[in-house]
Amino acid sequence: MKKLFALILAVLMLLSMAACGTMEQPGADGENDPAVTEPKNAEPNAENEPADAEKNAPADAEPDAPQNVEPQQPAESQPAAVSADKATAAGYVGADVSALYAAIGRPASSDYAPSCLGTGEDGNLYYDGFTVYTYRENGSETVQYVE
Repeated sequence: MKKLFALILAVLMLLSMAACGTMEQPGADGENDPAVTEPKNAEPNAENEPADAEKNAPADAEPDAPQNVEPQQPAESQPAAVSADKATAAGYVGADVSALYAAIGRPASSDYAPSCLGTGEDGNLYYDGFTVYTYRENGSETVQYVE
């Protein structure tokens, strides 16, 4: 009886290990296909492509002449604006949430739940790209953390 029970357990363990395995099929998604290769060096060919300085230089300018080129400011993009708001929000940790609202505006959405740290409520203020965590108690709400 003991031998039969041990044999059944061994077979069950073997089957459970085999059931969890996956079998990869090469070529199904192109990942394991040896015919699909990417270029190993993306450096420009010195024979075919001029250097960056030569590409950006005007055709009629002398190579050694000083150039008066004003630096261009990078275009503002949405992620930079979001990170600026997040950085601004991080400056209000420990402050009243009304000061945060005055600086960056109201959140897109929010939710509150009873706090496990005190008698008040924990708040989550959801802005575009980051979340501000607050603690609200006795009519006062304080910024706790920005993520």
